[in-house]
Amino acid sequence: MNSASRYPVYVKSVRYEAENIFSFELFPEQGTTLPAFTAGSHIDLFIPGVPTRSYSLLNDQSEANRYEIAVAKDPKSRGGSKLIHELLRAGDRLEVSGPKNLFPLNEASETSVLIAGGIGITPLWSMAQRLESLRAKWRLVYFARNRESAALLDRMNKVFSHGHIELHLAYGVAETIAAIAQVFSQDVAATHYYCCGPSGMLESYKSAAGDVPGDRVHYESFVALHDAATEGGFEVVLAKAGTVVNVQPGQTVLDALAQVGVEVMNSCREGICGACEVVVLEGTPDHRDSILSESEKASNKSMFVCCSGSKSQRLVLDL
Repeated sequence: MNSASRYPVYVKSVRYEAENIFSFELFPEQGTTLPAFTAGSHIDLFIPGVPTRSYSLLNDQSEANRYEIAVAKDPKSRGGSKLIHELLRAGDRLEVSGPKNLFPLNEASETSVLIAGGIGITPLWSMAQRLESLRAKWRLVYFARNRESAALLDRMNKVFSHGHIELHLAYGVAETIAAIAQVFSQDVAATHYYCCGPSGMLESYKSAAGDVPGDRVHYESFVALHDAATEGGFEVVLAKAGTVVNVQPGQTVLDALAQVGVEVMNSCREGICGACEVVVLEGTPDHRDSILSESEKASNKSMFVCCSGSKSQRLVLDL
């Protein structure tokens, strides 16, 4: 599937899910089809006058030709979620990208534990539905400020054959840390763990998972976990173009490339969406993204140029 392509869709319905959370059901325009997706995927929304943002698909991957997302209205929004809540209505037309999955589900695992915080429930709900259809054992641990702010609860109000849901409401920081630690205290070899939520929860999750092999610990962030590298002072060699680009202090690699007319697809500019991933041929990146695992960062096979810099004086990129 080509996540760079755009697909025309219309809003079939807008649904109130919880306090400051709406879901949007998107269908393709007549005569077109939407690419299939897998649990954990996200899409970009392209709406005139609204900053491009990525949103996880929450519906079952078996539902062909339909995407559903949920958007939380962020009080600190720079225009994305606020404008979507205020402007997007049933019947409206827009474009979306093809789905991209940076948070894939390991379908071979017999047991999966899903840990969600707030709007982080969206990709994990898609995973839960997929695991149920695979007849795999699963457990969803869902943290929310209160029942009014917990999205998708009505969809979860049913009996599952292969998994169960644990709802934790109004937990403080210490209670949340303890609950996540308790999850890992029951670790069984081959169990895979997935977490999506606010940065504090993700840090607690990674800390609690310290003794579990990294290939069984997965997470996705909706906010940047690190500041972008703007120290500059190194050169980037574009292997295909045969060009050398100097990254100056105050610039990201993406900024420096754009300054010399080299376009790299990008969206979030925070190392969250994965649009600007570039293959690294030589050098040592200073990884600042919120996507790659520690082992993937250590391999230095790729980097996200919107936010990552360089620890070496020279980087050679496959551009």
